[in-house]
Amino acid sequence: MTDLSELDAALEDAPTAAPSFTGATGRPAKCRRHSWQPNFDVEDRSHTWWECARCGTVKDEARSRRGRTNRNRGNAIEREVAARLGLRRVGMYGTPEDASGDYLVVQVKSGASFPERVWRWLNALTADANQTRAVVLTDAPGPGRRRRALIVLTLEDWVALHGPSGEDAA
Repeated sequence: MTDLSELDAALEDAPTAAPSFTGATGRPAKCRRHSWQPNFDVEDRSHTWWECARCGTVKDEARSRRGRTNRNRGNAIEREVAARLGLRRVGMYGTPEDASGDYLVVQVKSGASFPERVWRWLNALTADANQTRAVVLTDAPGPGRRRRALIVLTLEDWVALHGPSGEDAA
């Protein structure tokens, strides 16, 4: 049997993260949202850096600015798409949809995942004055599975067909 003081000392030295089956302790827990506080130089009491009060992470100003710029750009794109389609923005309420209207619900995605191959296919199509260019993407899942299909057309063609409010133009 061990002494209680030895047990207390062992618990104080225990890692904060739970060990795995291999005995590895892992990384310390990260903050979900940092609580930034200024740190000062001891000698001249001048502000030198920002640090999280919870986990001690030092704030990277360039990374913070990059994230803020990307978020603002994404919000501007959502506003533009919602305005062109005549929808109201609802993405700020934590739901998966970014814009919604009477006949249409939209999630806007922008960035490096833009499908250049689908864009080339769409632009390769020639359409008459009364036709709309569209690409249909399907999969071949095999027996016992239902085929999925998507139709892709440009935002301009959608607005020309249905109008900015999502109602039929005809």
